[in-house]
Amino acid sequence: MGVVAVGQASMVTTASAEDVLAFIMDVEAYQAVDPRLKTITWVRRSPGETVFRFRPRLMGMPGPRTTQRVVLTAGRRVDIIPVPSPMDRIVLFAGLLECVEEDGLVRVHRRLEFRFARPLSWLLDPLMRRWLAKDVPAELARLKAHLEATT
Repeated sequence: MGVVAVGQASMVTTASAEDVLAFIMDVEAYQAVDPRLKTITWVRRSPGETVFRFRPRLMGMPGPRTTQRVVLTAGRRVDIIPVPSPMDRIVLFAGLLECVEEDGLVRVHRRLEFRFARPLSWLLDPLMRRWLAKDVPAELARLKAHLEATT
């Protein structure tokens, strides 16, 4: 696999870590702040885990259908992990949203990473890096506005 294309950003919110994490675990509600979650086909929930199938929208284009797990570490973070598929030969994805309480506020850190197979990596890594550099901070701005409007 090629180099990793990473997008990350942080923000501070007055919402509790529990509210932030509960919101991202509800992937259908999270669509309001994350347009990458274009079309969700199905969702299965169990304590501490959400598994869902969806068609993402990346760099303005529809991506292939994929299934992901959102795994909660209570009070701290969620990890977004793809369910293994044949697409893993072309692209690997990982994501997280982490919360740290500081002086009565919560610092939220978001990280998304894509690793494309060669020769696609030579073309897609620079494009994805530039897009993620704008997209992830914009997602966190929408998340902050949503959380603080509802608390």
